[in-house]
Amino acid sequence: MTRIGVGFIGLSAGGGWASAAHLPYLKSTDKFEIVALTNSSKKSAQESMSKYHIENAEAYDSVEEMVKNSRVNLVVCAVAVFSHYQLVKPALEAGKDVYVEWPLGATTKEAEELTKLAKEKGVRTFVGLQGRASHLISTLQTLLSEGGIGRLLASQMSGSACTPETGTKLPPRYSYFKDREAEGTTGQVMLNIYIGHTVDYMAAVIGEPATVSAELKTTWPTIDLVDDDKVLETGITKTADDYVSLHGITANGTTYTYNMRGGDAFAPEEGFAWDIIGDKGQIRVTGSTIMANLGAEDYKIRIKDYETGKISDAEFDACLDLPLAAQNVGKLYESYAAGDSLCTFEDAVQRHKFLDGVFQAADKSKVVKI
Repeated sequence: MTRIGVGFIGLSAGGGWASAAHLPYLKSTDKFEIVALTNSSKKSAQESMSKYHIENAEAYDSVEEMVKNSRVNLVVCAVAVFSHYQLVKPALEAGKDVYVEWPLGATTKEAEELTKLAKEKGVRTFVGLQGRASHLISTLQTLLSEGGIGRLLASQMSGSACTPETGTKLPPRYSYFKDREAEGTTGQVMLNIYIGHTVDYMAAVIGEPATVSAELKTTWPTIDLVDDDKVLETGITKTADDYVSLHGITANGTTYTYNMRGGDAFAPEEGFAWDIIGDKGQIRVTGSTIMANLGAEDYKIRIKDYETGKISDAEFDACLDLPLAAQNVGKLYESYAAGDSLCTFEDAVQRHKFLDGVFQAADKSKVVKI
């Protein structure tokens, strides 16, 4: 079988999301092959190729040059959102399929323009909202489809992000997380990323939100800039919100509440609780973090039957045999290779519009229709 040639944007020799979440799958599969790398310089791309033992690939310092490579079938963009539009557009114009990390664009307008261009070029797209590919989510979808809890009534989700950059310790690479406003973006970048990921997998289970009310708050007004264990600067002012409370109704009539806070959980294995309530029973999901897109080893699903009072544990669907961060991303690649896309650019635009609604609802203190 001919492998799908990947042209990768943003695989750094210094580590990061691309090496942790994408590389384990791409290096282990016979369905894909990295054939080109684009970084800020050819030297940087070559350093990545050397570090990760990527052979038979070409190094580039521009997307425009990389997409001229006939071996590139799929362009993967895994850099900060500020550059997505300018890096992805040339790939689409060259007629390449594209995978972009979430968020698709810095604004909904950018996301819509990229989606329109992809449709005009007739290319396939997918976006890194990988939570919907989780075995946790597919298990819940099956349980609901089987009707064990009856008619879906309500969903209550609450949890901690459990990542330092949402609390009081900020690595230099995420310095923009501290800002309520970042140049060229709409909404708040940190919240766009975290709410987008978590609400997306929620919607994949209970249905798309049709309305939203929102309360946002900055609970950690000062942060430390840290590099691993080294504190670079202390007492930096943070204006971005790190606490989110949402509620509304989905398109299928389910009431939902959603609460996420930045920083650590109360205790290990106590960072996430999600009740999915039906008229015949209830599902409870627990685990160490609300970030099911990243995953956790300790998620548990329990099902309660109202009539008998019996509570049972659900058996999970299988996950890929990869490091935790790569499991859901690997499933996105698998779906693409199979001719499907679990999350297209069109899906990403829907999530962008929801986030616009969140920020509007918070600013205006009103219910917003999505």
